Amino acid sequence: MNHRSLAKLLCVLGIVCLAVTAQGIALAQSSPSCSPANGSNFNGNAIAEGNFIWFNAVVKVKGIDRTVETTIGFIGSTISFTSGSTTYQMDAPDSFITFSPTATEASTSFDGVAWTTVVPSSFSQGVFLDGLPFQVPAGGLVGGINPVTWSGTFFTSASAVTAQWQWGAAVYTQFSTDEAAVGAKPVDGAKANPYQNSDHAGTPENFKPYVTGGARGGGGSNWTGSYSGTVVGCFVGPE
Repeated sequence: MNHRSLAKLLCVLGIVCLAVTAQGIALAQSSPSCSPANGSNFNGNAIAEGNFIWFNAVVKVKGIDRTVETTIGFIGSTISFTSGSTTYQMDAPDSFITFSPTATEASTSFDGVAWTTVVPSSFSQGVFLDGLPFQVPAGGLVGGINPVTWSGTFFTSASAVTAQWQWGAAVYTQFSTDEAAVGAKPVDGAKANPYQNSDHAGTPENFKPYVTGGARGGGGSNWTGSYSGTVVGCFVGPE
């Protein structure tokens, strides 16, 4: 999606009508207090062809005014890594998180283009930010890939908010390339959540029986994979 189309989309969604330009994103990303990229590594397990990697990201947002609806977006998101002589770069879906003073339960949906998550404004734990399933190609992937880098830019409809985000990656023997079928858990824990369990946000609830070791996970009950380090996201939006 080009920047003009993105700006139009944001206005149509009623999120924020601002000129999201390449220059604006570059200025946000140049801030010394934030980074557009979050790099980490895979563990030593090779990943067999045909298996799926569930890339998932979570965010904790601070500075929300609990009396006003606030939307956070994550746009222009890409995941890149090199295995052997092949470099992969995947475009992850855009995502929109609305902190609503009237919501009593969190929800996440995928419309074929973008993730939309609604969260009660009072919620302060991890929220599902973005997710992308990737089917491993012929020949598989080597273990120990480093770096694996997820990058993107945040925007906000409000001022004085910050976003600290991490990502994980877990391997599944069966999965879906239709994000809407994944059953991504919207928030951490059981409170304000349609899934009454202690799973992390981003857990693919519909495919948990098929998790196996690889990427940043060890199988078992590690459905999101271990998280990367925490990065403060770069914002485009009201100052």
